[in-house]
Amino acid sequence: MRVGIYGAGTIGSVHARVLAATPGVVIAAVADSNEGRARTVAASVEARPAADLEALLALGLDAVVIAVPNVLHADACVTALERGVDVLCEKPMATSVEDARRVLDPVERTGRVYQIGFNRRFAPAYAGMRDLVAGGMTVFSGAMKMNDGDMRNPPWFSNPAVSGGFIYDTGIHLLDAARWLLGPIHTVRCLARSSCYPDMDDAVVLLATASGALVTFSTCGHATWTPPTERIELFGDHAAVVTEGFDRLIHARAIGQPAVIQDFSTLPWEERLGYVQQDQAFVQAVTQHRTPTVTAEDGYRAVEVVAACYRSAANDGMPVVVG
Repeated sequence: MRVGIYGAGTIGSVHARVLAATPGVVIAAVADSNEGRARTVAASVEARPAADLEALLALGLDAVVIAVPNVLHADACVTALERGVDVLCEKPMATSVEDARRVLDPVERTGRVYQIGFNRRFAPAYAGMRDLVAGGMTVFSGAMKMNDGDMRNPPWFSNPAVSGGFIYDTGIHLLDAARWLLGPIHTVRCLARSSCYPDMDDAVVLLATASGALVTFSTCGHATWTPPTERIELFGDHAAVVTEGFDRLIHARAIGQPAVIQDFSTLPWEERLGYVQQDQAFVQAVTQHRTPTVTAEDGYRAVEVVAACYRSAANDGMPVVVG
């Protein structure tokens, strides 16, 4: 399986390293607008550098990883899919609902594999939480938080014209996780403000799911890197399940019973965050010609929720029905 990497930043280099270590995969080339960065990452996985997406696709790839800045995702994915190349796209699918729909069309029409990069779905702590909920825990309410320590790196991160906005870049991970864990999001209320950056770098969201669960979500882009930078707490009938970053999963089964703690902190970084499992799932979907674990529909629904957050914030927290 010949794979190209489009985008040689931090996450693109992670995908290159993980996929290069996956049996049956060859990294054919790495492309980036920064020629030096493309050469460095390409050399690290014994691949060739390429100038751009067109140069990558000309190499006869089986699949491409899209890891360029967010606003470029939709066009890059459409181009690759139309050329008959399977796609693993970093989140977000797009930076607007309209552009997300543009990606859905070639996915459905070409039948190519398209997987969106929601690595939390593969991280052991989050996958364990999903197993507990799917195993019969009824969730009535919850709280989520996800903070960034510094929006200055990469430089485009704090520019909403490129990132789509702070929630599109980081918060979308846990908004997707809420839908994955608890089912469709029905209503969103959001208050947001600009605190340290021109972008709205503070947001507080109330999610109401179609099943009736109520979940708060807070996120900011000007915290420190003090762990855990993200956390999910779900509450049921005198029971709770909690993630502490990617390191621990805590299940308090009932009052008076000891909590069960699973510790993943000693796992290699790429496994603890789910990148190894995510990329292996993509390879399996491509080689076995089957629907990926995280679909284009999942990517589209996550964009819908983020767009609803911004609509609500623009109207002083007015409730917005998703979809």
